[in-house]
Amino acid sequence: MKTIYECSQSKGIKWLTATGLLIITSAIVYELWCVRQGMDVWLGIIVTLVLLIALVSVFFCYPQYIVADDEGIGIHTALRTRTIPYASIKRIERADEDVMRWNNTIRLFGIGGMMGNIGWFRNARLGTFYAYVTDSSKAFIIYRTDGKPIVISVSEPDEFMPYYLKGGEGKED
Repeated sequence: MKTIYECSQSKGIKWLTATGLLIITSAIVYELWCVRQGMDVWLGIIVTLVLLIALVSVFFCYPQYIVADDEGIGIHTALRTRTIPYASIKRIERADEDVMRWNNTIRLFGIGGMMGNIGWFRNARLGTFYAYVTDSSKAFIIYRTDGKPIVISVSEPDEFMPYYLKGGEGKED
């Protein structure tokens, strides 16, 4: 059986996303205005392309939903679905709300705020881990038998954990 869990955003992430979109869009409009005023055209094109790439790349990495089926757990983004087979899951546990808090987690590479916390992060408790977190109050830590932990968030956390426990019988230590 296949179950799909949405990745809803917290209010803070929604505000950061809206603010980020506004700032990047404003910067692009300002760049175009500067080119019309006589700024070097190539510099304007390069800056505008960098801003557009930053804007579009966020949407490709954003976790749209989590798929739990008979094979494992899939994290669906616009680019791909990353599947974690049940055989490689050591255990899953609910994460503390401060798992992605700015004062105890460092972003190594990725997005920290706009559309969520996506990419490689590090903190004292988990070490280095990959995150697809759009709402840290609804996050789970997936410990794998091989590889770094993955932190995800789902809109219905109370429904996600029982499904895993039922589908992943014998997989938990």
